[in-house]
Amino acid sequence: MHRPHPYRSFVALLIISPLASTILISAPLTAAIAGNNMRPHIVDDHIPYGEQRRTQMARYSRRHYGHASWRLRDPRIIVLHFTAGDSYSGARGWFASNTPNRDEYPGVCAQYLIGQGGKIGELVRPRIRCRHAIGLNHRAIGVEMVQVTGQGSHWASRQILQRGKQIRPALRLVRHLKLRFDIKMRNIIGHAMTNNSPFFRDLMGWRSDHTDWMWREVREFRQRLRRML
Repeated sequence: MHRPHPYRSFVALLIISPLASTILISAPLTAAIAGNNMRPHIVDDHIPYGEQRRTQMARYSRRHYGHASWRLRDPRIIVLHFTAGDSYSGARGWFASNTPNRDEYPGVCAQYLIGQGGKIGELVRPRIRCRHAIGLNHRAIGVEMVQVTGQGSHWASRQILQRGKQIRPALRLVRHLKLRFDIKMRNIIGHAMTNNSPFFRDLMGWRSDHTDWMWREVREFRQRLRRML
């Protein structure tokens, strides 16, 4: 077997290494730049989330996750939802009301809400926890899409997938969040899939019974998203 001369191998390594190092070092920076360039138009439409609600979220987190915090420090999941209502304003109003759910505060909310006309509203900053998915609020960003349940969850999700004015901004938003927070494709899930997430945790034994965005429609959402990356 022919063995390369040690000196030639060393010279080749010196020539190749700077390029390899440049590629390895610049890859995260390139991804970050791409994430910024791909940011869709997001409207700041923040709901009230003052000291009282933050305290409520921290206490909820202590009960359900074992630590008291209202901050979402390291989001690892994006959860897709639909609102089971027909208007952006109605969903936003419900999230803003801070009405207790299951006899617990804070009320439900999601970080983002997408109207049927394509408006993307940021209701809560993505570094703040929202109560939108049992067992995952300490790790997940919630993306709500305005849609009635109608003939059932599969049907409702299909309406969104077929509504170009809504699904295109939804895909752009999720792409932006995926790149910004380095979220794996497998962790872009539907509300119906939350119980099976490896990140699921609830110290009070709660489980989700929601059926919005089941696997079949999430699979199609991911397929479309892959084509945009």
